[in-house]
Amino acid sequence: MIYYVVLYIYFFTISFLQTILVKKIWSLFLTLFIAVVLVLTFRGTDGIDTENYLSFFNDIGHKVKGYDGLDLGFLYISTLIKKLYDNEVFYFFCIAVISVGIKFRAIQKLSPLPIISVFILFGTYFLSLEANQIRQAMALGVGLFSLYFIIEKNQRLFFGSIFLAATFHVSAIILIPAWWLYDLKIKRNALLSLLGISFLFVFISLVEVFQFAVKFSFFWGEFIFSKLLNYASKMERVGFSPIQLWYIFISVIFVVEKKRINNPIYSFLLNLFILGVSLNFFLNSFSYMIRITYYFIAVEGILFAFLIKNSKMGTRIVLFLLAALLLALKNYKYYYANLEFFQ
Repeated sequence: MIYYVVLYIYFFTISFLQTILVKKIWSLFLTLFIAVVLVLTFRGTDGIDTENYLSFFNDIGHKVKGYDGLDLGFLYISTLIKKLYDNEVFYFFCIAVISVGIKFRAIQKLSPLPIISVFILFGTYFLSLEANQIRQAMALGVGLFSLYFIIEKNQRLFFGSIFLAATFHVSAIILIPAWWLYDLKIKRNALLSLLGISFLFVFISLVEVFQFAVKFSFFWGEFIFSKLLNYASKMERVGFSPIQLWYIFISVIFVVEKKRINNPIYSFLLNLFILGVSLNFFLNSFSYMIRITYYFIAVEGILFAFLIKNSKMGTRIVLFLLAALLLALKNYKYYYANLEFFQ
């Protein structure tokens, strides 16, 4: 537990410093990277999927239990690490360096205030994602970096990145439409309307509808059909969550500030974020499928950095402290719901 508290306090301190100074502080950015990697390397084995990945790692060279032959990128990297040094701690260290490193590098390229962006990123779902769904975390890192290629108009590298991300977790293909969102001019009223309509689905259960519809989805192919059938059989309503109020609040602020910030990168990332939040609301009935929205919601910290950079001192501090308080409450709640995670 103490490692996570110390990490949060350190994140908060230097992010608050960047909020005041509005400057990139690369030395502190590097220390954050080291801190996150160390916490993930020595995170323990209770309450998370560590044991599953250790079993996967130890089975390499034999028949990997439960491995379905997909996610070949993750298998190849794991095999290479094992050939370099057959050690479990070294394995998690390498995975953390790769996964966290890609995200830090992507944020370094996309965000005007990278420290604040990684604070928001890892303070929401994503530190948990790094420890629980390692394959998707790696795919998300590559996906986040692929957004830079959209901005650079490099179609080949973008689609190549998505293909690479899909070799870690096939859900990364959800990012393919992002290529056409950069030049798409969506008015603020349209974004707010999409947000409002999708929020209605937080209170409407679509589980039975999906379970009925998936029976007729066999024409999508055997693999996708089996995945959807598996999701349908395990569905449970997520229910209303306080973080959804935060999404509404911060989304409205992001949209309202779009005209004042007047930055094409901001507008592009805003399109992605609103799409992700809307999908998150729409998929509220689908506890297993809601994770595909992470690829879009992950840009929240970058948008927040744009907002901080373009606000006056008093507004910057209030916005940052509000976000930090929400993250603290969320992680406090997560701690008591998952005590074994922090032992």
